[in-house]
This record gives sequence, C-alpha cells and structure tokens, in this order.
Amino acid sequence: MRYLFLNILLFSLFSCEQDELPIGPHSSGDVFVVQIELESDYKNQVFYSIDNKKVISENLKTDWDLGFESSSLGWRIILNSSTYSQAIEITDSDFYDPIDVSQLDWNWDNPKGINEGTAIGDHRGRSYFYIIDRGYNLNGTSRGYRKMRVDSVTDSYYIITYAKLDNSHETTSQINKSDETYFNYFSFTDQSIVNIAPSNLDWDLLFTQYTHIYNDNETTPSYLVTGVLINYLNNIEVAKDTLNSFDDITYEMAIASNYTYLKEQDIIGFDWKSYDFDNQLYSADPNIVYIIKTAIGRYHKLHFIDFYNSNGEKGYPRFQIQEL
Repeated sequence: MRYLFLNILLFSLFSCEQDELPIGPHSSGDVFVVQIELESDYKNQVFYSIDNKKVISENLKTDWDLGFESSSLGWRIILNSSTYSQAIEITDSDFYDPIDVSQLDWNWDNPKGINEGTAIGDHRGRSYFYIIDRGYNLNGTSRGYRKMRVDSVTDSYYIITYAKLDNSHETTSQINKSDETYFNYFSFTDQSIVNIAPSNLDWDLLFTQYTHIYNDNETTPSYLVTGVLINYLNNIEVAKDTLNSFDDITYEMAIASNYTYLKEQDIIGFDWKSYDFDNQLYSADPNIVYIIKTAIGRYHKLHFIDFYNSNGEKGYPRFQIQEL
C-alpha cells in the first residue's frame, strides 16, 4: 500500500511539473545598424557575414576579370559584371583574325545566378573563342578587350589562351581548381588568380555594382546598378515583405508559410532605393523588408534606411538588421 501511495504521489508531481513548464515566446536578437563603404564611385566590393555581424573582406571591383567555377565537376565561367563586362562567342572566324567589336551583339551573365545562364556559356568540346569587353575602369574609361579560347577543362584545372585584339601579348594560363571558394578569380592584368571572395561558408551578402538585365527593354537591355547579391550557392534564402513593418515582423511569421523564400542571386538587388531626378538624390525605402534565412538556419530581417554617409556622400548603404 505504501509503495502504491508513493507511485501515485510521484506521478502527480511529475505530471504537474510537466504541465506547468512555461513555454516562452521566441527571443529575438538586438537590432544592429550597419553601414557599408562602397564609396562614392562604387569602387569596392564588400563581403558581409550576417551571422557574424561583420564585413569579412573587400576588394576593388576592377581587381578581376573572370571567375572559374572551382568544383571538380565545374566548368562555368562568369564575367566581372561589376565593371559592366560583356562577352560574345565567335563561331565564324579564326582566333587570329581581326575582329570589329563595333559590330558585335554582346551578352551578359544572368544576375539571378549561373544556373540561369552565362555570357560565355557551355564551352566544352567547342573550338570557338570569345571576345570579352572588360568593361570600365573606376574613372569611366574602357578597360579594353581580350580574345580568349578555353583549351581544356579537367577535374583539376582550366587551360585558357588569351590575347589582345591585335594578337599581341598572347598568353596561355592554367587556372587550378579549389573548393575553398565557388569561383577562382582571374585577372588579365596580373595574368594570374587573384584573392577575391572569402571562403564559401564565411559570407552571406555581397555589396557591389553588377549588371542588371532588362528583358523587356530593347533600347537598354542591360544596365550597371548598385546593390546586394546573396551567397545563393551556400543555400542563403530570402523573402521580401512590403506589407508589414520591420518592427512587426516576427520569428513566427518567418517560419510560417507567409513567405516565399528564393535563392536567386539578385533577390535583394538594387530597387530598395530610388532616384529623384529633380533633386538628384537617392532615397532608401524602409518599407521593403527582407527576411533572410542563412546557411545555418537562422532567420534575420533587414531593411535599408539610407544610401549616404554623415558627410552626404552616396555609396554608403545603411541598414537595420535583427536576428529573429
């Protein structure tokens, strides 16, 4: 009888304790205000980590020309869209033939990401070559042209041959693959790989200029814009909210089915700001809020509040961000 009484008592105590355990609301982090220094001529590319709340690295946008997909099965080559670089495949001429660049119909990388198409395209098993317009220097002058042929691509490296349009400075280079970054970045100026992007897992957002494509505008099919690209290859996902304020968006909203999360590289893009042509000023729209799911599964909300620094210089995007 005594044992029965003890069992009933223990059962009652533990039942009450489990029923009365409080389940508190999800606790969000602090709100941080961050300002990125692209500078007034937008010369910098700035890699930012959301989880670590800091800039990881930055470089001049003119430091590189091409990015070579670096996985063992990778073969795609991207342009430096921050300089308005463009390319075209030449199929009806020999590599050493003269080329009139004024007659070329240029192509650009799709800003949504490499799976949506690149200007160079699938070069494997082809004998064609490419003309690459390297875009513009920081002072607006042309960076010039290169002709390039992809001689081979293996699990370990690429081999390319390139020269100026007059066939001078012909060079053959080997670009080794490395899984540390999604692309290995190559400079025609340095004729070598250059250190640009941080390691794959170390960054979430890239603040930069890039080439936007207007699919419905024949007069201006592409344009150089200033904005944000996400590390979409590292499973960063972003949803956009224009109905709820920054303060009102909660963790419960973020994890529910309220939002459609996308992995498009330019999902944040450039149109969180607008330009007043009369006053010649940019203004950020604080009513556009981005909900960001990072690679480690944390949710954050972000909205832009300015595009100027305290001295009134453009090119310094400022935003609020909070972990949900």
